[in-house]
Amino acid sequence: MIAAKTPTRRHWELFEIYKAKVAIKMEPKEFLKHWSVNYEELAELCGRSKSTVAHWFSQGEHRREPSESDKRRLAEIHALWIQFENEPAHLREIWARKRRRKHKTNCNN
Repeated sequence: MIAAKTPTRRHWELFEIYKAKVAIKMEPKEFLKHWSVNYEELAELCGRSKSTVAHWFSQGEHRREPSESDKRRLAEIHALWIQFENEPAHLREIWARKRRRKHKTNCNN
């Protein structure tokens, strides 16, 4: 069992940055300006049906507004994907090697 850790000052600083920058909400249209995903993929990202996502973009009486949690989730995914793009290539390679090693170990068991 893993022992619980006490958050450090740096953990709390990162949380404050998160609240200020990431905990914002992002409209689906704004998300699509940054990322080329289709309605089906957007639905998967938000944990919604493709039909629900289609209603976000429809006009008239069938239009639905995405929930606050949907908008927050899109902002979080956007921040994660941007962070991934900004990771140095050598760190990505280290993680890829670890994943391959773990996968190989799991397959041999």
